[in-house]
Amino acid sequence: MKAYLTKTNVILTLAVIVLLWFTVAVESVLMPFILAFVLAYILHPIVVRLEKWRLGRGVATSLVVTGFCLFVVAVFLIIVPVLQAQVLDFMRRIPQFSASVWNHLKTILLYTKENMSPSQMAELSDAVSQSVISVLNAIGSSISRVLSSGIAVFNMLALIVITPVVLFYVLRDWREVQMQIKELVPKDKEKEVASVWKEINTTLAGFIRGQAMVCVILGFFYGVGLSLVGLDFGILVGMLSGLLSFVPYFGFGSGLILSLFLGFMQGFSLAQWGELAVVFSLGQILESYILTPYLVGNRVGLHPVWVIFALLAGGVLSGFLGILIAVPVAAVIGVLLRRGLRWYKKTSFYTGKVESK
Repeated sequence: MKAYLTKTNVILTLAVIVLLWFTVAVESVLMPFILAFVLAYILHPIVVRLEKWRLGRGVATSLVVTGFCLFVVAVFLIIVPVLQAQVLDFMRRIPQFSASVWNHLKTILLYTKENMSPSQMAELSDAVSQSVISVLNAIGSSISRVLSSGIAVFNMLALIVITPVVLFYVLRDWREVQMQIKELVPKDKEKEVASVWKEINTTLAGFIRGQAMVCVILGFFYGVGLSLVGLDFGILVGMLSGLLSFVPYFGFGSGLILSLFLGFMQGFSLAQWGELAVVFSLGQILESYILTPYLVGNRVGLHPVWVIFALLAGGVLSGFLGILIAVPVAAVIGVLLRRGLRWYKKTSFYTGKVESK
């Protein structure tokens, strides 16, 4: 029996190593497949609900995939042109922003003017202008590349063509995939594995599905709110804030800093500053006290620091693909760690009690 278990462990270890090696080797083509599985996980409850309305699995899956694709197309047709226009306008106004920054700095440095020669002031002006232009150009170019040249960055063609096809088959055969995985579980471990999977599923569902809704709602709220305040590029800043809200507090902080900078450049009036404060205060209240508790819930068990670390680590290890799977992997690791800690606290090493033989 021990020999059998040893062989089994060796085979399983080798299988895991080969799987990891294969994943790294084909990483460049994995994006559509992983994205399809993530979307299938998010959209599966809708298919189940349609099945309860006496629709066949294939028909329900076709409706969900078609509806999702139409939604994505509509979003791109409506939002992307607006965002592109705002990005181009932002880049055209970079010299104006640079001049405005220097004018404000000159006011601050006015009291030291007597200690600086005209040539030193000119050199400082050039240095500030070049620094501001470089930073703003980097920001504008990055956003522009994401919006206008995504094909080169994320292999958009493969995503557009392959992802819907894979999504359809994964959604249609979701139950069969689950059953095949279940059949691989050792019979004496079925209850334990089922309990772990239930906890993992609760964590993933609570965070991924809930946080996605939070990001969409916040992006719409900030985009509309900032536009009504009169902030230039309000839609762009609002959508960016909503998207970055996937990282706790990062969306709110990034949107606030960008809005303060743009409002400063525009010369906001006191009333506009007050309206801007109201928008972000309401956004934080909406996120913290309404959206997150009801859509994400307190049972997720993913600490904000753990989420931030997972996203950064995923980005360093595998770029955008790593960011895409960072939170699901972090959720699984978190569940396993909590289970491991519960087991550890029951051991004689922790309790100090000698187990009876």
